[in-house]
Amino acid sequence: MLKKLGIVVLTLLLCGCSNGVQLKKQMFTIELGKDIYANPTLYLKNSTYSSRLRVVSKSVGIDKKNNRFMTSGMDYLVVGEYDFAIRDGNKEYPFVIKVKDTMPPVCASDVSEIKVGVGQNIDWNSYFHATDLSGVTFEANVDTSSASTQNVQVKICDRFGNSVTKNVSVVVE
Repeated sequence: MLKKLGIVVLTLLLCGCSNGVQLKKQMFTIELGKDIYANPTLYLKNSTYSSRLRVVSKSVGIDKKNNRFMTSGMDYLVVGEYDFAIRDGNKEYPFVIKVKDTMPPVCASDVSEIKVGVGQNIDWNSYFHATDLSGVTFEANVDTSSASTQNVQVKICDRFGNSVTKNVSVVVE
């Protein structure tokens, strides 16, 4: 009886060890603009690499260039969820990569005062030089209809709601 139990345990251990490919998780979340590599070991529990393993995109519009995945015509994957699989011969192990934008826009300059003429529209980007892979918009409550000095909060947002606020004195002359 003990011998049979030992054989059963040994069989279970051997079967458990030969499960093949095991993913770290089913969904990987990556920040917008970060490289998404086609290296299988990045997604595997056991980082032992076999040359027969390949990461393949199952989503339309994804290119692979220099061992990186990117949206066609771009240098990165845009925000969204993408289906991938690790291919081991004729077996596939599916997983998802979710690309999110959680970072606020970056301002290349910090301005403390802006001088504009009466009635002039302010091109905020010419002062703050803000960039974001998702694009930027500016929100500010300023009245340039008459000469004044106003302390203004300029909110610089991307399309996913990430923002940074800059304070500036607007002198309307």
